[in-house]
Amino acid sequence: MMHSFKILLALALGSLVAAEVRAQSATLLSDVTIVDVIDGTLTSGQSVLIRDGLIAEVGAEISSASATRLDGGGGYLIPGLWDSHVHIFSTPNEPDTALPLYLVNGVTGIRDMGALWPIAEQQALQARIEAGEVLGPRLILAGAWVDASPGSWPGMFLADTPDEARGVVDRIAAEGWAAVKAYSMLDGATYLALAEAAHSARLPFVGHIPERVALGTAIEARQDGIEHFGRVAMACSTVEDGMLESLRTVMAEGADLAHIFEIMASRNRIILETWDESLCDAVLARMAEARMHVSPTLGVADFYTGNWPAQDAPRMRMIPAEVREAWGRPDFRLEAMTDEVRALAEDSIALDRRTFLMAHRAGVPILASTDASFANPYLFHGFSLLDELDLYVTIGLTPREALYTATVAPPRFFGLADQDGTIAPGRRADLVLLGANPLEDLSTLRAPQLVIVGGHVLDRAALDGLETMLLDRGH
Repeated sequence: MMHSFKILLALALGSLVAAEVRAQSATLLSDVTIVDVIDGTLTSGQSVLIRDGLIAEVGAEISSASATRLDGGGGYLIPGLWDSHVHIFSTPNEPDTALPLYLVNGVTGIRDMGALWPIAEQQALQARIEAGEVLGPRLILAGAWVDASPGSWPGMFLADTPDEARGVVDRIAAEGWAAVKAYSMLDGATYLALAEAAHSARLPFVGHIPERVALGTAIEARQDGIEHFGRVAMACSTVEDGMLESLRTVMAEGADLAHIFEIMASRNRIILETWDESLCDAVLARMAEARMHVSPTLGVADFYTGNWPAQDAPRMRMIPAEVREAWGRPDFRLEAMTDEVRALAEDSIALDRRTFLMAHRAGVPILASTDASFANPYLFHGFSLLDELDLYVTIGLTPREALYTATVAPPRFFGLADQDGTIAPGRRADLVLLGANPLEDLSTLRAPQLVIVGGHVLDRAALDGLETMLLDRGH
């Protein structure tokens, strides 16, 4: 698998020679307007000195005889973007496409949430990115997903009892994963044991709220982060307990998967009929108090409603032909949708979005996220993160608030020592230079002038070169 990364690097270096040279010496980026995403202020006429992959100085008057000088032309400098829920290891060669796609979209950090590669191979790529041998975004390996037998996806850790859950966490800690990820079919006792073991191992406990577990139970278990948003809206139903108990009962009786999925699909109608605003306020207040972070992946809904890009769209043409072909085949997730689910889809999506805005206003921490993967049709590495941020603004967040979910919230949640969503000395040099003020309009994110990742400077020509490479390989 690793040979393909050497090919990627060789192809990329043809257009990135200047960027590599800049990364080996100091770089002085002058005349930029620094965007403070935390308080929404702009500071113009600034310079940023980058040395050894870190920001060395920030100020109005900086000089360095040894630094390569780049004129920012008054552009707007933001911290690099993060996508907090992706899957880049679902095929042997997926990183060859995923990594440059993230960079051309200004995404300089990603959290992988579940892979089909062995952890040692994931860590090898992570190390090569950190060493500058492979050009790509910073990579957090948080995909140690734990499910009940037989597992929802290949390669999962499996636990059917509390003792098995504790043993699995020991393995996860020994292998060096960044978190423990709960998955959908765990039973309540096993889930609670998994949570306790993760906290004892000092590993973040994230993932799905299992289908038989209440959101309130997850709060009590101190789940640090939850993936996807549907279970939040379900917790605002006055009959959440009844829906959970129905599933517990049939699973205890040994129901087949078809019956289990039928019960889960019936929840959409029940939630729409029983969602309660006052109850929702109380649930969201508990989540905010517990600092339970949510990775909403709201854009996933487009797949189920058929909101797909045209086959000749640039983002489609940057995807390998075999992946485009696979996306065009019948999909098991779409085939599992009942007529009722299809009929209620727009109302269910609208309710999720209403609940999402309430969650944001209640102070529930949001991590911008997409579920991008070759295994998830029409969810694109890089492009879908910008779509997700636009959706947040459409729902009611300000551009600054949306940017916060992709620049400030992720590195702070991940506990990174050298990143916190600010542009300051000692911080990792993951930066994006824009032509217009993103606090007014996020559309400027789609045409970055510079992307700096780990101190490596990719100017517009280099970014265009990566796009051309992807288009050529996608034919």
